[in-house]
Amino acid sequence: MSTSIAGEWVDVRKSTPSDSMVWVLTADGDDQLLAIVRDATGLRHETRRHYGRWTETRRPDSLGTALRFVCFVRRPGRDASSCSRFAIETMRDGVVTIRRLTVFGYVGEHHTSDRVLLERLATPNAEVAAPNAAADRTSPTPAPASAGAGGGFHPRAVQPERPSVATHAGTVAPGYLEIETGIERDQIAGTHVATSIPTLIKVGVSSHLQVAFGLPASTDPSTPFGAGDASIGIKWRVFEDHPIIQDVAILPTVKFNSGGARGSGTTDISLLLINSRTFGPVGVDLNLGTTWHSGDGSLVAKTSTMWTVAAGIPIRGDFGWALELYGYPGTGGAAGAAPLVAVLTGPTFVLRPELALDAGIIRPVFSNSQRPAYYIGLVTSLGRLPHP
Repeated sequence: MSTSIAGEWVDVRKSTPSDSMVWVLTADGDDQLLAIVRDATGLRHETRRHYGRWTETRRPDSLGTALRFVCFVRRPGRDASSCSRFAIETMRDGVVTIRRLTVFGYVGEHHTSDRVLLERLATPNAEVAAPNAAADRTSPTPAPASAGAGGGFHPRAVQPERPSVATHAGTVAPGYLEIETGIERDQIAGTHVATSIPTLIKVGVSSHLQVAFGLPASTDPSTPFGAGDASIGIKWRVFEDHPIIQDVAILPTVKFNSGGARGSGTTDISLLLINSRTFGPVGVDLNLGTTWHSGDGSLVAKTSTMWTVAAGIPIRGDFGWALELYGYPGTGGAAGAAPLVAVLTGPTFVLRPELALDAGIIRPVFSNSQRPAYYIGLVTSLGRLPHP
C-alpha cells in the first residue's frame, strides 16, 4: 500500500459514527478539513474548508536515521510552519485493510498529544475509515472546524507582519504574545542617515481578533534617539477561508501625538482593509488604507491614503522571499506631499516556529525625495500570557 501521507484521513479522536472530521491532504499540497455530519433525520451534510499548505520532509535523529515529518503552513513564504513527526502502518479490520497514520506530538487548540487517523474508505457514505474506527476514539464530542488539520498550527508559530508595509488577515492565537522589531536605516541627504526601530507588540484576544501596540523609536542627525508616536490597533478577521475572497480583515488604528520631534505632530485615525489569499504555494496580501490627521493641515495633509501588494514566496525549507510593491498617492494643501511608489524585497528565514528573521532593501520606483533604505528584523512569540 502507498506510504505517501497524501489522502483523506479520519481523525479518530474527533469523530463519532455520525460526525466525522477528515484531514484532506491533497497530492498538490493543499491542506483542507472535511466535516461530515448526519442530522437527526439521517440527512448527510458536508463542509469543506481550506487551511493552507502542507509538505513532507525528512530530518535525521541523533543516530542519523531519517524521520518523516509533515509540516503545515497557513501563508506559504510568510508564516512559520508547524511540523510533526509521523508514521504510517497498515491494519486489518475484518476483511478490509486500511492505513493508519500516527502524528506524534500534534499541537491542538488546548493540548499536545499523539493523534491517530485512519484512511477514509472510498465509498460515498463512508463517515469513518472502517466499521470499528469510532471505537478507538477518546473523545465523544466532535471538534469544531478550527480543530482540524489547519488547527494544528502551533499557537506559538509566529505570524510576521514585517518586513513589508502590508499586513495580513491573520491574528495571534488567543492569549498569546508576539513581538516584532528591527532596525531600518534610511539615507536622507548626502552621507547622513536616519535610523528607526519599529516595534509592534501583538496580543491575541480571540480566534479572529488581536490588539497591537506600536512603540517606535528613531534618531536622525538633528534629533536624539528616543520614542516616537505610539499607536494601538485592533485587527478583526471578518471572513476566513471564503471560497472567493479567502481571508478579509479590517484594522482600525489610533496613532497618538506622543513622539515630539520624532513624531508627525498629529493624532491620526487610520482604517486598513486587508485581503490575504494564496495562489498555489505563494501567499499574497492586498491592503488599502486611509488616514485622517488632526490639525489644520499645516504640518501634515488632513487625509492620506496608501496601497500595497505583498507576496511571500517559499524558496526552500524554512527560507522564503518577501516581495512588495507599495504606494502613497500624493496629497494636497499646505503640507502636501509628492506621490511615492517603492519596492521592498529580501529574504526571510524561520529559525524556529516561534522565531523568524528577515532582511532586505526598500528602493523607490517613483519618488522625488525618498532614497534606498535597508532593514533587518525579527518576529518572536513569547508564549501564552498568564491566566488570571
